[in-house]
Amino acid sequence: MRNFKVIKIKALLLITCSIFFIQACNDSDDEVPVATIVDVAKANGNFTTLIAALEATGLDETLSDTDSTYTVFAPTDAAFALLGDDAITSLLNDTDTLSNILTYHVISGEVSSVAAEAAVGITVEMVNEDSIGISLDGDNLLVNTATVTTVDIETDNGIIHVIDAVLMPPAAKGTPMDNIVETAVAAGNFTTLVSVLEATELDDVLASEDSTFTVFAPTDAAFAMIDEETLGLLLDNPNVLASILLQHVVAGVEVDSVNAYALNGTSVTTASQAAIDVSINASTDMLLFGGANVISKDIYTSNGVIHVIDAVVIGDVALPEPPISLVDVARENGSFTTLVAAIEATGLDIVLADTDSTYTVFAPSDAAFEKLPEGTVAGLLADTETLSDILLYHVLAGNVTSDTAITVAQSNSSLITMENTDNVALSYVDSTLFVNNASVVTTDVMADNGTIHVLDTVIMPPVEKGEPTQSIVDVAVADDRFTTLVDALTAANLVDVLANEESTFTVFAPTNDAFDKIDSAALNALLADTEALREVLLQHVITAEVNSVSAYSLNGTNVGTASGNDVGILIDANTGSLQFGGANVIITDIYTTNGIIHVIDTVVVEP
Repeated sequence: MRNFKVIKIKALLLITCSIFFIQACNDSDDEVPVATIVDVAKANGNFTTLIAALEATGLDETLSDTDSTYTVFAPTDAAFALLGDDAITSLLNDTDTLSNILTYHVISGEVSSVAAEAAVGITVEMVNEDSIGISLDGDNLLVNTATVTTVDIETDNGIIHVIDAVLMPPAAKGTPMDNIVETAVAAGNFTTLVSVLEATELDDVLASEDSTFTVFAPTDAAFAMIDEETLGLLLDNPNVLASILLQHVVAGVEVDSVNAYALNGTSVTTASQAAIDVSINASTDMLLFGGANVISKDIYTSNGVIHVIDAVVIGDVALPEPPISLVDVARENGSFTTLVAAIEATGLDIVLADTDSTYTVFAPSDAAFEKLPEGTVAGLLADTETLSDILLYHVLAGNVTSDTAITVAQSNSSLITMENTDNVALSYVDSTLFVNNASVVTTDVMADNGTIHVLDTVIMPPVEKGEPTQSIVDVAVADDRFTTLVDALTAANLVDVLANEESTFTVFAPTNDAFDKIDSAALNALLADTEALREVLLQHVITAEVNSVSAYSLNGTNVGTASGNDVGILIDANTGSLQFGGANVIITDIYTTNGIIHVIDTVVVEP
């Protein structure tokens, strides 16, 4: 495990000054900035909330002082907006707290992006005397979990780097009185963790005041996702259970959240001697441990620190298995009668009973099959070729436990190829693992030739693209459901744009009924305002081909549209509906010669 270091500002300035000296040899003497940090921020127009906050605290005068130099990691208005209006108003009325937050964004002295990248993997002290963790996400510089979106805006008294989130100072340690176990017991949401620590006698270890620990603690909800039979088998095998628990413990060091941020992209050696990855999901600004989200940080105790995670990290530990196959486990479970009938009808029961191979089955429950339209199951049982394709779309070769699936879901490569050769998308939002639009409701049902994860929805293979002959506009014109959309495209002079065969688009197309939801006076006003109409329509367009599986992979993120505005994509965990800007996608994957259409039930007026 790497040594934790705090880099002092003098060291950073030494790096920066060296770079400046080299650059100065090539720069002409008359190249000087013309405005202060505050002046440049004001002129930019994207920092109005930051400027208001600086003025409220008097820090605008500090950052206008040309006798000093500073580096400011400046949150945009959009970054502040993520806090919510109430939080911003509250901070503007609490200038002490606000000043502490603002000075947590400031380094004394000039630190270029090159110098900051030289500090990757270590921590840097800020003006408020707290530290930040510097790391990289690909080519992007991260400050704690925020992404630096623009670097090296030079001013006459320093440098601005733009970030996409407001940084919050870490919690003060204080003087905690309770040890790790006592803190967990008192919290009330770690009852399963405490009980398994007691079952393995690790509670005494983690209560020791003679040692220091960092514990990544799964909640009761995290343990509840794991199959009860599997938990029972773990309790019957305390050595295996202990190995899993010790994977959540870093011994001999107190790793606070800032040091964890600096560890992004590396791994830590845990008390089980397993190397567990520490990373940051730059899309969600979440710190990850073994793929699990760290949902609460820096709970200090008398012998270490606790970070709360939303999944159990199994890692490379082999879970105990019952001596029966996947098919037998499904039969005995009682919740998979339709699935068992389907695999028997297709002969896949023989494949999935083969103990010489291992599989991961994302298994729809009986309740999942009941969601299908009436007569669908009977029709599929009579069409075994189609049924087999659907069933194999739920099967993955190899044994994949829940934490591995979550890790893939949190990565930049969240599409996996199933046994029918089609891809599914894994995503992880609000502590729920999704497979396409289905939620995983129970994980890690073990068999001696694989693992079952239970789905609440039957997932359907994506339609084939085929060889479409019509453009996006041709398809819309030919479909009576889109007459208002076509009229709007005509009024906004966008017909030729979306008919262009040399470009590729994805259009989330509102139906006539979707437009009818808008008040008639408001709709008429929109249709008469070409500029506003054009922006609204382009808000429904992505300048790339995004099929339904790719859209599922974007669950919980914002995507850029042709309007320049970002629009959120989300899967409703209760209904399984894919949503674009809050609108339900009611039909997916209508392929055209220049892209793809998804049909939505509401016009996205506000991004």
